[in-house]
Amino acid sequence: MINHVLALALLGVDCVARAWRIQLATWTAGGRLSFRDAFRLNLYGEAASQLTPNRLGGEPARFLGLNEARLRPVTGIVAIGVEVACEWPVFLLVGAALFGYYVPDWRDAARTWLHRHRAGELVTVEIIALVVLVTVYLLQRLARAGFIRHRVRRQWRVAWAHVRRAPRWALGAGALLTVVSIVARALILPALAWGMPGRPPFGQMFYGALALLHAPLVVPLPSGGGGLEVAFLNGFAGDFGARQVTILLLWRFYTAILLTGLGVYALVRSIGYRAAVEVFKIGWGKRREAQ
Repeated sequence: MINHVLALALLGVDCVARAWRIQLATWTAGGRLSFRDAFRLNLYGEAASQLTPNRLGGEPARFLGLNEARLRPVTGIVAIGVEVACEWPVFLLVGAALFGYYVPDWRDAARTWLHRHRAGELVTVEIIALVVLVTVYLLQRLARAGFIRHRVRRQWRVAWAHVRRAPRWALGAGALLTVVSIVARALILPALAWGMPGRPPFGQMFYGALALLHAPLVVPLPSGGGGLEVAFLNGFAGDFGARQVTILLLWRFYTAILLTGLGVYALVRSIGYRAAVEVFKIGWGKRREAQ
């Protein structure tokens, strides 16, 4: 029972930190946002992020939430820009932390993995193919950037100018809230294993969860496309013995399913089923050119 209480408490800390961060970013952009609106738009973003490739639907869904809060479009764009400016330095630090944790013994780990799998060559081919597909996908996205309307590009330039003028302390506070949010969600896995006999080392659970939670940013499939589950079941975040599947299901419930379900419900209730489906379809295919 204590495990679930801890998991819910950590998820609550994550949600509160993110709500405060967008409130701070909105204030920096010259607007005002209530905690209720901030919490709701983050639910929108969570649902759309989990259901679209590379989490592409997250920011449009959150921008929709800002519009529902009656913020001017430019103010909303500036607020999201400030928030992104707070997030990415932290993401780079997370990447550096993961690099420092996993890279020192990456050769031994890779050799052990290939020894345990007879189709070692096939694994190598699949990795190369995945890298090629991700590269092509990113190049296509960059190529499409040239087709963005001039008015939209101008709004983004205005937004970026406001971001550059944002107070340093506000960016620092936003970055600190991002750290709190990321750490709280990564701690959910160790919380679920609290008191379990023979549980994996804390570092393996924490860094494993940290890596898996951010994998959808680089894997062009919704919510990791099942790759997270495969990696977890193969012991990437620790060996939980007979409870491996149970811990996986609980971890995915608290880190993805719960907020996604609430976000889908809130979004459908707010804008209707058809409009919500359009939000969730972002990133799934090429845009059709107007004839």
